[in-house]
Amino acid sequence: MKPATVIVSLPAMDLDRSLRFYRDGLGLSPSEIDKTMILFELPNLSLFLIVQSEFATYASRAGVALDRVPAPGGCIISCAIGSKGELDDILARAGASGGTVSGTASEYDGSYMGYFADPDGHLWELVFNAQTEVAATGSDSSVD
Repeated sequence: MKPATVIVSLPAMDLDRSLRFYRDGLGLSPSEIDKTMILFELPNLSLFLIVQSEFATYASRAGVALDRVPAPGGCIISCAIGSKGELDDILARAGASGGTVSGTASEYDGSYMGYFADPDGHLWELVFNAQTEVAATGSDSSVD
């Protein structure tokens, strides 16, 4: 499988609250907004926030009966971040704009990592390591 882009759809209990969190708090620019969904186009990712009842409709098409939509922690969205400072800044903005930050970022297995949940409980993992630093700068300083 070689998808052209990855599309993630997340249920949102309150689209206005989600818009404020992602746009105003995290600084993402919505590409499209209507009564039932918000679309954010990110590098290699289309992120749809879909109002709870509409999301349940899509899930039922796939044969999934949802007793409670959303299901906080049902998945973790991981993002490679270009520096420790940027990662810490994102965590601070997430916490200040209605998200829940799980402690401070820490070193795990050679990576600097931090976690937050959006207002609906969807988990985000932020990761900085040597690979993400190289990707952010576009060069590998360890190569002569």
